[in-house]
Amino acid sequence: MMIPGRALHRIAARICCPKTLERVVEPAIADLQKEYTEAAAGGATKRVWTLVRGYLAILEVTVMCAFGVSAATDDDRRAIVRTIAWTFALTAMFVAFLMLPPMIIVDESFSNVFLVGLVPQAVPLAIPLGLTFGIAFGMTRRTPTGAVMRAILACAVLASLVSFATLGWVMPAANQAWRESVARTRGISGSLAKGAAEMTFSELDREVAIAASSGDAMTAGSYAWSFHVRFALATASIVLAGFLFATATRNAASRALVALFACFSYWALLYVGQGLAGTIPAAAGAWLPNIVLGAAALLIAASRSSRLRGSLTAAP
Repeated sequence: MMIPGRALHRIAARICCPKTLERVVEPAIADLQKEYTEAAAGGATKRVWTLVRGYLAILEVTVMCAFGVSAATDDDRRAIVRTIAWTFALTAMFVAFLMLPPMIIVDESFSNVFLVGLVPQAVPLAIPLGLTFGIAFGMTRRTPTGAVMRAILACAVLASLVSFATLGWVMPAANQAWRESVARTRGISGSLAKGAAEMTFSELDREVAIAASSGDAMTAGSYAWSFHVRFALATASIVLAGFLFATATRNAASRALVALFACFSYWALLYVGQGLAGTIPAAAGAWLPNIVLGAAALLIAASRSSRLRGSLTAAP
């Protein structure tokens, strides 16, 4: 039987101080292992939920240790927990929302394979949306401190790693399983030829080389854009979180509007980049949203810093 928490314990042992490891992390891992053992008879869904909930709690402690949040104030910790809670709740909501269109279009009786195959398609898009609005709603009525920003940006890095793994390997396999599940309901048997969305990084790279060697620049550019956009989309959480912090405001409505503007701009620029893929390098088109929003965040942060230095210089 699998014993969860071993890998996280090794990671935490390298990051957290011995006191935190003994008093916080190890009891949390022990609770996770106990709950997982008790959930063994409750079916796969209960076991998965127990693992997700336990791992998230342990990761939160580890992130706080890694970025010095353990020494933060109680107010900072509440802001971090509130932001993470909003992020997970909104991410789950966006996943459910993004799963609706294919379910409505196909209009079939949904098997377990069918439903599970839809989740990885939605997760890489839902994570940056959930995190962006999670920051907007979780950071209301306060200016985020350095400890808070470090912790949330660490969560953004973790979210990007999850997105990268999903985009690179989980989503292609799930997409293919979903397509074959739909085909079987329509009486079509056998394996289906993979499209770009069903290919891994290595398969996309191979198709780019094949198309380029045969002189088909349009097909090569299309596969190249699909290859590079996965890397760009995986880092969207970091870019959008940085933009939210650069434009930080204490007003809740303003922060929500900034989050909406950032997400809308990202997806609009993503489509612009795809449209320009034939006239500019595929990598540049795929990374266009990250470049534009990242540069805007740096300019806004630099402008705020200059105004702050100017006000301090002018003070008597």
